[in-house]
Amino acid sequence: MKRSASERVRRMIRKSESRRPKTRRCPTIPPEVDEQIKGEIPEEVLSATSEGTLFLDLETTGLMAHRSLTAMIGILYRRNDTLRLRQWYSGDVSTERKQLARLYKLLASFQTVVTYNGDGFDLPFLRHRAQWHGLETENEPQSIDLLPIIRRHYKKKWPNCRLVTAEERLLGIPRSADDVPGSEAPLRFQDLREGSPLEVITPIYIHNRRDLISLVSLHHRLVAPILMGE
Repeated sequence: MKRSASERVRRMIRKSESRRPKTRRCPTIPPEVDEQIKGEIPEEVLSATSEGTLFLDLETTGLMAHRSLTAMIGILYRRNDTLRLRQWYSGDVSTERKQLARLYKLLASFQTVVTYNGDGFDLPFLRHRAQWHGLETENEPQSIDLLPIIRRHYKKKWPNCRLVTAEERLLGIPRSADDVPGSEAPLRFQDLREGSPLEVITPIYIHNRRDLISLVSLHHRLVAPILMGE
């Protein structure tokens, strides 16, 4: 059956449009977080937390440092009677270099960095990315990774040694039902870079914030008795 002239024109237009390069929307760049936190951990925990200790948690675009970005650096530390939360986003290689340089400059002013699986992931990831950018990485503070301590004491008692399990078992703080696991971060950061609204990574910021605050109380619970010889 012969097609009408108008139908042939519509088909030609559709083919032409399909060959056009798709315009990529400009991604939204999240504002930096610099927040004073007060009243979210017990007063005795805050007062026992050294101002020379920095709590660190990363969110990355993947597990392999040679082909992934440090998408967000989350840090928390005590200043007087408050905790200072800072979260820095990196959406591309040039921004990542800037944020890593800032981080290593800040790390040099602390005596200790506390993480959860930081010796296994966060710190090696940071070193690899920083060295890839040609940055100096030798002035890291002493590392305290809470995961090996948890494994040593609770591996045979708990179903797993994830941070959320440690929060529930040791701090009595279950995660809310709408908590987004860190494993979703790579896909959400990718969505943001492809033009999704900022709200797509808001849950990742909340998740990272919660991880950091929990590290403070877990550090007090796990490391203080060790230092006191208990």
